[in-house]
Amino acid sequence: MPMFVKTLDNIISEDLLRLVQEELRWMQYTKHESVVGDGNVFFNSETSGHSTHQILFEIFNDKLNFNHKVIRSYVNCYPPQIGGNFHQDDGDHTYLFFPDESENIEKLGNLQFKDGPTVSYKTNRLVVFDAKLHHRADQNLTNQLRHTIAWKTLI
Repeated sequence: MPMFVKTLDNIISEDLLRLVQEELRWMQYTKHESVVGDGNVFFNSETSGHSTHQILFEIFNDKLNFNHKVIRSYVNCYPPQIGGNFHQDDGDHTYLFFPDESENIEKLGNLQFKDGPTVSYKTNRLVVFDAKLHHRADQNLTNQLRHTIAWKTLI
């Protein structure tokens, strides 16, 4: 089966990006693990039903010319020195959005596929990929928080 990974840069306007970045500061986060019981803890905030994230998803579907349906959405927040472990997602495709800005953006932690490419973390980048691909967030080597917004989808 061919590997499906699509990357789009500058996917939303600067104004909308600023709104998203501001909202991330006020979300309520809980402890989370990519693989339950692995001890690699980061933070997560459920955003299913969050109006801004619904609008973002509609924009993404429009730009991709897709008609995917959302199963659920959430924000992952990785503190300094934390990354994820390889895992698969539920659904058909995962939409993963990178909202953060950093002077050391190359150290925020890339998206790594176990048997495929590594996608650099870049502000205002969307990566859409086959949910069954094993993937993880590389370790955050900055002194700031690293956020991603994820949508699990059905085709």
